[in-house]
Amino acid sequence: MTRNSGNPAQSGQVDATARGGRMPVDLLISPIAELVTAESHNGPVRGEDMRDVRRIKNAAIAISSGQIIAAGSADEIGQAIFTNESTEIIDARENLVTAGLVDAHTHLIFDGNRADEFVMRSQGKTYTEIAAAGGGIVKSMRATQDADVERLVHLGRKRIERMLESGTTALEVKTGYGLEAESELRMLEAIYRLKSESALDIVPTFMAAHAIPPGKGREGYVDDIIGDMLPRVVAMATAHSESSGMPLSQMLPYVDVFCDRGYFTLEDTRRIFDASLKLGLKLRVHSDEFVNLGATTLAVEVGAASADHLLNVSEEEIGLLAKSSTVAVLLPGTSFYLNLSDHAPARRMIEEGVAVALATDYNPGSCHISSLPFIWGLACLHLKMLPEEALTALTVNGAWAIGLGSNIGQLRPGFQADITIYDVKQLEEVPYNIGWNPVKQVIKKGRTVYSR
Repeated sequence: MTRNSGNPAQSGQVDATARGGRMPVDLLISPIAELVTAESHNGPVRGEDMRDVRRIKNAAIAISSGQIIAAGSADEIGQAIFTNESTEIIDARENLVTAGLVDAHTHLIFDGNRADEFVMRSQGKTYTEIAAAGGGIVKSMRATQDADVERLVHLGRKRIERMLESGTTALEVKTGYGLEAESELRMLEAIYRLKSESALDIVPTFMAAHAIPPGKGREGYVDDIIGDMLPRVVAMATAHSESSGMPLSQMLPYVDVFCDRGYFTLEDTRRIFDASLKLGLKLRVHSDEFVNLGATTLAVEVGAASADHLLNVSEEEIGLLAKSSTVAVLLPGTSFYLNLSDHAPARRMIEEGVAVALATDYNPGSCHISSLPFIWGLACLHLKMLPEEALTALTVNGAWAIGLGSNIGQLRPGFQADITIYDVKQLEEVPYNIGWNPVKQVIKKGRTVYSR
């Protein structure tokens, strides 16, 4: 179900200042073969509304000072704005245009690779068997602990550039391959440096509770996270806030825990969450990927921003998520990459009113996939999501999952001008062309940051 364009002034797609006169613009994208945007005025989109996107043929977007000031019919926008010799004009008459894509779950800071595990997996080895043979998170730990901050930043830049070329304009980035204080903090420092230099919006997450390091007891390691690492994380965020002039609220990272069999227990997770909340840190959780330990129920209880994976989420927990502000971040690339027969129950979640987002889970082992258009295709094929629902999950809902929903993820006045332009004419062609990158141009804050 889609909404077709009408008069953009009547539908709220032209800023109110346009009614008193024509608006000057820095950038005009016009004409557009098809403009498609999900819309939300208060929080993430749920249920049937996830497919109720706005689709406009022969559309236009007007941008000034990095913000969208009008989006709607090309004819109506043309009457509401004026251009001059300094206005950049992009002709997208052959192109689909959406809001910039948002990747709400990545692990892109690491050193080394695990290509050998891909071969093992192709021979039928499971995630657990590979980890028991010395692979998995601990293998990445060994390489990452030897890397300095400059090395991690260098590798991160290359991976972010690849994501940008696939239409990603904002992303969350986790630590989690250091598994001891100094290395985890180097990873976090690398994320802050990337955040300060990148054109993309980057949201940091501290995830020392990703695995239990060799030779360390689980309870002792949890004590280290709570007593040593978390206070140092707050100190680092405070220092970066003071040096950058950005509010501390925008610099404090999320805290994430891998709550699953063989990793961290529900009680471990609760202890880390309680300590994090006392320090003013926000929460998210790896939940129900292999078994259900109750982490999704805990996430709702503590008001976590997201619960991620959810392959084994229960019916009761789906109901709890539907009544909460916690976003379900689904990662179809991981279940695909691990050759799993089951996937997260996206259809059931949508039917019950859960706020569903999609992300890559880009990491060195269980999902070495950085392309959100590819994830879009997997979501349609494996999660049975409609293309419109997937777009909503990759824009508006992904933005809310990382705390940026009031500023990005929509093509309407007042929102940051983060825009992805595709070398196809209509929405369905993006997942249809799975495996091919359809992204032609990416605009961030009103400026072209990638063009093919």
